[in-house]
Amino acid sequence: MKSDFIDFISNARKRRGDKFRNQLSIFIICLILSAFFWSLVKLSKDYYYTADYRLNYSHIPGNYRLSNYSDSILSLKIKVQGFDFFTERFFRNSDRQYEVSLQNVRVRYKDSRIYGYMLTSPIGKDIAAQANFPSEVHFISPDTIFFQFERRYPRSTSNQPSK
Repeated sequence: MKSDFIDFISNARKRRGDKFRNQLSIFIICLILSAFFWSLVKLSKDYYYTADYRLNYSHIPGNYRLSNYSDSILSLKIKVQGFDFFTERFFRNSDRQYEVSLQNVRVRYKDSRIYGYMLTSPIGKDIAAQANFPSEVHFISPDTIFFQFERRYPRSTSNQPSK
């Protein structure tokens, strides 16, 4: 089988008549057209794509300092069309970041610790709204992000020498 293929290639390189060249050019054109139409059919379907976004936290409420958080990556399972999937997968920047404002985080006090949490569904909807392609968010992981805060005390002036 392998030698037959090599013979076919070597025979194709020899000078042939106009009929053979015409048949070969028609075959190549049909092959290119079939590959083009196959790719159009494949790219017109809907696909589910998982995109990970690195979360950066800002606007920490009150006189607190963020000491710990449960997750820094938000995974979105998005339904996209094949053309958008192809561009998102191969041509977009893979380092996706999103700025999360903690201004409206729900804060809870337990003993001397300060906890907070935020539901991620509004973040996922906001990311989908900012995307360049129409998409539907089907799944967001994690569904809640938990935070731990510490009080930020003002700097004391008692350690400074007096004049």
